[in-house]
Amino acid sequence: MLKANYDWKVRSDQLTDQDLETIAHLKEAVDLPELMVNLLYQRGFQDEATIHGFLDEEPVIHDPFLLSDMDRAVDRLMAAIEAGEAILVYGDYDADGITAATILVESLENMGANVHSYLPDRFVDGYGPNIEVYDYYIKQGIQVILTCDNGVKGHEAIAHAQAQGVDVIVTDHHEIGTSLPEAFAIVHPRHPDQDYPFDDLSGAGVALKLVQALTGDLPVDLLDLCAIGTVADLVSLTDENRSLVKLGIQELKQTQRLAFIRLFEKLEINRSAIDEETIGFKIAPRLNALGRLSDANLGLRLLMSFDPDEVDQLLQEMEAINDERRGLVDQIEREARSQIDQRDDLDDILVCWQEDWHEGVLGIVASRLVERYQRPCIVLSHKIDQDVYKGSGRSIEGVNLFDLLSQVDDLMQAFGGHAMAAGLTVAGENFANWQSQLQALSQTIHEMVQKPAPLVLDGRIQPESISLTSLEALDRLKPFGTDNPKPSFLLEAGPLNRVQQIGRDKQTLKLGLEEAPDLALIGFRMGDLARQLAVGNNLEAAVELNINEWQGKRSSQALLIDLRVDEASVIDLRQARAREEVFAVKEAFYLFQDPKYLAAYRDQIPSSSRAILVDELDQDQGLSYQQAVLFDCPLVLEDVRRFVQGQGIKNLYLFAYSPKQVYLNGLPQREDFERYYRYLLGHPQLPLKGQTGVLASYLKLAEGQLILMTDILEEAGLVAWQGQTLHILPVQGKVDLKAYLTKYEQLLNSEQVLLYNDIESITSYFFAPEPASAP
Repeated sequence: MLKANYDWKVRSDQLTDQDLETIAHLKEAVDLPELMVNLLYQRGFQDEATIHGFLDEEPVIHDPFLLSDMDRAVDRLMAAIEAGEAILVYGDYDADGITAATILVESLENMGANVHSYLPDRFVDGYGPNIEVYDYYIKQGIQVILTCDNGVKGHEAIAHAQAQGVDVIVTDHHEIGTSLPEAFAIVHPRHPDQDYPFDDLSGAGVALKLVQALTGDLPVDLLDLCAIGTVADLVSLTDENRSLVKLGIQELKQTQRLAFIRLFEKLEINRSAIDEETIGFKIAPRLNALGRLSDANLGLRLLMSFDPDEVDQLLQEMEAINDERRGLVDQIEREARSQIDQRDDLDDILVCWQEDWHEGVLGIVASRLVERYQRPCIVLSHKIDQDVYKGSGRSIEGVNLFDLLSQVDDLMQAFGGHAMAAGLTVAGENFANWQSQLQALSQTIHEMVQKPAPLVLDGRIQPESISLTSLEALDRLKPFGTDNPKPSFLLEAGPLNRVQQIGRDKQTLKLGLEEAPDLALIGFRMGDLARQLAVGNNLEAAVELNINEWQGKRSSQALLIDLRVDEASVIDLRQARAREEVFAVKEAFYLFQDPKYLAAYRDQIPSSSRAILVDELDQDQGLSYQQAVLFDCPLVLEDVRRFVQGQGIKNLYLFAYSPKQVYLNGLPQREDFERYYRYLLGHPQLPLKGQTGVLASYLKLAEGQLILMTDILEEAGLVAWQGQTLHILPVQGKVDLKAYLTKYEQLLNSEQVLLYNDIESITSYFFAPEPASAP
């Protein structure tokens, strides 16, 4: 059994008979696949006119002068250009800020402006207007400061610049606080004193609208930059943003910008297949990496350069920084998970920290941990020299992280964010108290955290209905993103015919289906689930669908969001490389055949689990766990089988440790014992440690058999070890070795079943109804 991480809700299950009848009529009227008509209908396009309007839309481009203070901003910039005044474009260090700054600097240069630029350093300058930076540039002769993707909360720095006689024009799209800064002009789609037809432009989108107002035309050659900033910043992909991104993607496909030409060549990106995912997974992360780990100004230089040598050098630098970013994220995630998995119980808010984790990537790590553990996570770097804990937090739907942290605001040096994300700094002297109070507050979200988060899926789909034709039709809904999400489905997949871990780090799961052998199911960062799946399992999966292009071939592909198997499963830990993998199963019975192993490892199992001996399985355990871990090979397999079925075990984790390797070596025969024992009688004190191979060769025995016979003779009281020497012991009467051999015959059979059969056969043995025999 494999439980889903999420609580699946299928939207199409709520459709009424009338809805289905309307969809059937629409399908005939608009001549589109039923899958697509279903989606459009559920997203509010419920007649021919609205469907055609959405799919065949004319670009929505609003009048830029409807934006607040646009006329003042244009007049001031035009005056500065004509007078040759020095203009500073002050941006941000993320992909939206970099592209917004590029749009403005490039356009102003083309208009003949005396323009300079600065993208702040995340760790030195912080986000938004900075007095020291402003002051530096004012002393250099800057007369106009033009912000992009920041400024609406920069009251102090902007007031300082204005007091120095420098006009500050703010272009921003972030949330407005209780008051606006006293800038010369504030161009913002949500300005309280003016209504713009669409209020969710990105920073790059606002910058583009300013250029449109300055030049009188939509700057088509800058739409590629605008599309990148818009997709990267996760703003709504509806209305004007949808049009700007669609037009921008078309521009990217035919771009003449040298940086993109070289980048696409380097990454082997097929220009004709560029879409919002190319931006979201290929372009934007690389630009964002610059501001996270290095200097965002490198990105501005890259996007504006016409020098092939410079572009190649900057691309090489950017790729190295992005590789570093990925390595840091993977490393910190592993270390954070190790911390969390060693805890007996998961807190409702997970807080993990370590000395000098790179704070530039902690938000990414927190997001991954939220996805894995389904609860808010805060990841902090402990700065020893300053004795502060600094980092980022991410939350789940329904839990407002900003509100929770606001209740311990007095214990933090700095704090900001929103419901789903936050950045914070806590002084070392307050850290223990802060953490204690936060965990106390987390009791208010306990019920929310304990239940699976909802996952809304658009509909149900069968493997055989997934075709290139249907997926090509879905592409007409692009670009996907905020408020126009990529369609997701409950795939009633059926039996698996392939389970693989792929990729350099084996962290990608690849599944194949009996009913659709050509359809690949891919789960990124799900590789560890391979051990909980077996060929023949009946799978249900929450998926997104896409077209995979590889070496000129196109095929259907399902990307796994979540998956579940309701039937009982054997989870293969026989090749576990780390002890932590074996002792990480919570709320489980740990089954030990050998008492010495139970004594040695009892303290390592989770506190929520119970260690018991196989010989005591018939006793009432008083617990109703649905999981069991078989640590070593039991002598009587049938006892374990009865226990598994009697307790209603759904997941049996198979480690099956057996150092004897009886099946591999084979049981010795009577004449083997006689030959060995005669030799021992002639050598009553034998220095045997480290020499078993030599003696086995002399006696014409397998070394494993010689070791096994030594163990049996020791158990029978015929020999004993004293240091490195094997001593023969005096014997009174006849010793029957048959009982001891019977035990090892049982162990041989157990090893044969558990160590040398595939998981499908072992699953059938433990979970098939009576009667059953060992494979």
